[in-house]
Amino acid sequence: MPLRERIVAAWRARAELERDAELDCYRLFHGHSDGWPGLAIDRYGDAVVIAHWPELTPRLGEVLETLDGCRRFAVAVARASGREAGAGAPPTLLRGEPPAGPTWQVREHGLRFAVDLLRAGNPGLYLDARPVRQWIRAHAAGRRVLNLFAFTGSLGVAAAAGGARQVVHVDSHRGALEWCRANSALNRVALDGRDLARMNIYQHIRRAQAGRQRYGAIILDPPPGPAEPRPKDRTPGRRGPLALAPLAARMLEPGGWLLCFFHRDSRERGEIEAEVAAAAGDARLELMWRGESGADFPDPDRRRALRVSAWTSARASESATPGESATRSESATPGESAMPGESATPGESATPRESATTPRAGGEPPSWPDATAIEATRPRGPRA
Repeated sequence: MPLRERIVAAWRARAELERDAELDCYRLFHGHSDGWPGLAIDRYGDAVVIAHWPELTPRLGEVLETLDGCRRFAVAVARASGREAGAGAPPTLLRGEPPAGPTWQVREHGLRFAVDLLRAGNPGLYLDARPVRQWIRAHAAGRRVLNLFAFTGSLGVAAAAGGARQVVHVDSHRGALEWCRANSALNRVALDGRDLARMNIYQHIRRAQAGRQRYGAIILDPPPGPAEPRPKDRTPGRRGPLALAPLAARMLEPGGWLLCFFHRDSRERGEIEAEVAAAAGDARLELMWRGESGADFPDPDRRRALRVSAWTSARASESATPGESATRSESATPGESAMPGESATPGESATPRESATTPRAGGEPPSWPDATAIEATRPRGPRA
């Protein structure tokens, strides 16, 4: 089937998403699963971002013309992807004049997020995680949530919108945390400095454990990387979700849940989940949910698709000590919010989140971060 017909067929297959008035950001074309490897097209409001292998560059005009036959978007951006394109290759503007920085807003079922259409790499919102944000929103009420590897904060914003009593965003990059603040403001979620911790994730977990902190929910979305530490890493021990999940599980309150993303792991899901549960030991993790990407990310091989698992802690209740009460005093200390000597290794930051019933009103306007302060790319394996 010719490329034009493939694009039209993919558009028609997503007609239900097009009709959803509360959603204007999703994947329009998903590479090999829609019949054309090396091509991914994402919608962000009235804009499209076309990720493509370099050899498809001569056909971008054909791609855009075909999209115009389905719907003409005001802004079109092309971004070369794949190893041959090189890391951090700047996007090419095909049409329109989008504003600089993360100021382009999109809607996702009552939430709003700011994206940067001209950012190298992901524009600031992982569209395949939409079902995960919906699940978090439905299971966050009344909980104190720890959002590790926060990136632009979309998962934590979803938790706040679902009634979390506090969300602590942790990331090693200042620009990412400013993006978290901006997305929170867009959704009228108030934050203060104790809700944003700029720190190496591994060191943050160790400090939180030393302080006997407890959370009702922990979100763990690390980008893929080597299982062993790099020579310049300041903290010892293995890396990745299988190393972090057991550590995070020990900070859960009884009945709390741990949600973990798995990237670039070719094993069967059950094998991965069993390893996490066994390593958690006395945290007594019990599987409560399995998540995958939505219908706009079709993939017959589910090992290539987004895989997320959530467990609940069945540990017995513990008597609280002064350091364990789940209050705002347990948030990041001033020394955690900006520790210049403990920035994470490349790729650690940005693998996107009041009261118990409604988001807290935020009085400040969004403070837009400098997009250059955030890593140019955040590889996610099959996630484009």
